Amino acid sequence: DAKDFDDALSLQKLENGLWEVGVHIADVSHYIKPHSTLDKEAVNRATSVYLVDRCIPMLPEVLSNFACSLRPNEEKYCFSAVFQLDDDAVIHDQWFGKTVIYSDKRFAYEDVQKIIETEEGEYKDDILVLDRLAKKLRADRLRKGSIVFDKAEVKFHLDEEGNPIGVFFKTQQDAHKLIEDFMLLANRKVAEFLSKADGKDNSQSQKKKDGPVCVYRIHDTPNDEKMLDLSNFVARFGYQLNVGNKTKTAQSINKLLVDVKDKKEQGMIELLAVRSMPKAIYTTKNVGHYGLGFEFYTHFTSPIRRYPDVMVHRLLEARLNGVTYSNREDIELLCKHSSEMERVAAEAERASIKYKQVEFMSDKIG
Repeated sequence: DAKDFDDALSLQKLENGLWEVGVHIADVSHYIKPHSTLDKEAVNRATSVYLVDRCIPMLPEVLSNFACSLRPNEEKYCFSAVFQLDDDAVIHDQWFGKTVIYSDKRFAYEDVQKIIETEEGEYKDDILVLDRLAKKLRADRLRKGSIVFDKAEVKFHLDEEGNPIGVFFKTQQDAHKLIEDFMLLANRKVAEFLSKADGKDNSQSQKKKDGPVCVYRIHDTPNDEKMLDLSNFVARFGYQLNVGNKTKTAQSINKLLVDVKDKKEQGMIELLAVRSMPKAIYTTKNVGHYGLGFEFYTHFTSPIRRYPDVMVHRLLEARLNGVTYSNREDIELLCKHSSEMERVAAEAERASIKYKQVEFMSDKIG
């Protein structure tokens, strides 16, 4: 039920024995030029909004569903991040650049999940390798303090008129996580690359105001008071939260989320854990991404539905060509606006789900 197709994966075994994994992202910036009418409208909207029964897109449909959409058996413009990984998913080389791709196959997550579980089906060898590598990336991420919120999403079966006739939960399976882990890898590596002045280490240049400009997706460390509140609350249910250093706290939250699985208090504790975290925002000032356990993180992989990703594409292209795309003040203003619009969209999406839930129950009173 995805509304736009802005990412594709490619895989091949190289002669040096490494796996080449390509993360190919729709090249929206090819069509949307800075300060054009299209660009101004995209800035204004800043994000697509996904309500239960409709999508309010950031870009006109001719772009989001056709020109930019990575449809199978068509040549498409992309911005790609290509990695060489060994069998332990350790990166040995990386490359960023503009590409043209030809997609052989579009899968639904359910189809890929079936192939992962049965080890049978079209492109099964490729999918099983990608799944294995993704699991290695994930294990490494968890070891370094990434927090996993496996929250179930509420989805609806709608009739022709858009009335809800059924409700179900959608949970993340290996197929979703496979895509997510390679998207996280691309986002993290693009952020690392952009944060370095001329490819050198960035610790000094970041402190200076003239360091390279990047749009970071940051998630600050939760404040101690909120963590203490959460710790006291879950203690009543017999759970222990270790509020020590950053990594210890993250590992402890992960353990808590595993421990409450399938218990009747699961929904409430998951919700409170999420609420005790600060909101992730866009900014040019990096403090890292606590929830993912990454020192550098950005959004590069969804330019059809998020404006910050378009900015990151432009910054990356400018960096690769050795030119300056924009100044820090302008980018910071766009970051603030994007963060605000994201919050508005999230509230609308939540309200839309509540509305449909009430609508679904309205003929079941008593």
